[in-house]
Amino acid sequence: MTTQSKIWPLEQAAELVRDGDVLAIGGLSLNCAPMAFCRELARAGRRDLDLVAVVSGMAVDWLIAAGCLRRLIMGLTSFEGFGLAPSFRMAAQTGSVEIEEWSEHTLICALQAASAGVPFMPTRAGLGTDMPALHPERTWEAVDERSGERYLACAAIKPDVAVIHVHEADALGNARMNPKLVWFDTELVKAARKVVVTAERIVDTASFRAAPERTSIPSFAVDHVIEAPRGAWPTACWPEYPYDGDFYRAYQRAARDPSSFAELFAEHVAPIQEQTQR
Repeated sequence: MTTQSKIWPLEQAAELVRDGDVLAIGGLSLNCAPMAFCRELARAGRRDLDLVAVVSGMAVDWLIAAGCLRRLIMGLTSFEGFGLAPSFRMAAQTGSVEIEEWSEHTLICALQAASAGVPFMPTRAGLGTDMPALHPERTWEAVDERSGERYLACAAIKPDVAVIHVHEADALGNARMNPKLVWFDTELVKAARKVVVTAERIVDTASFRAAPERTSIPSFAVDHVIEAPRGAWPTACWPEYPYDGDFYRAYQRAARDPSSFAELFAEHVAPIQEQTQR
């Protein structure tokens, strides 16, 4: 096993993603999104990204508001009880970002195909829906030659970079959630060419060796580790801190007025460039 440190500074996080990359981000809705990493992408002015986000919200909205995205490949984008994600809604309505909508299950199938090294993953979910018509290059109906059963084929989606947030990681790349809740993150990790873990804190490797059953992501699956205390804010990193409801409400209020939104966004994320002004 390698003993080389995989620690990478947060201030240089954007260097791990190139313009035009397929980026996948973890978390689940209001929970444990890699927000600090997304903030660095916004500050660096990354452009033309294809973003894979199975169930997300604020992270997607930040990257759209900052002008980082060309395409969003998603299952769901929402602020849940706090309403619609305003920059996402505007992008969907105006067509400024290409929206590729999947069901959660079929998008996971596409990631599983990439991790298995096969061109597609079959599933019975999605049969009889508009999915093949929405993106025929990604999904199509097929028939099994032996059984005659119909299924939906989900073409592999292989992210260039996947980023997830965890409670703890060590310098070798071992990572864990406390408790061991990994959402869809393991599917992203297995599918991606490069994996980045942001962590609330870096701990000694001895703590992983003392309780190996608690490891959520093993070191061999991780390329870079970034220490990012409160790196999921304003989403939750339960049980350490909840989502910040006050911020969600303030964000929604500001979104009603472009100048108010630009002021809030500059304070908490990054200045909005003129060409990406909402």
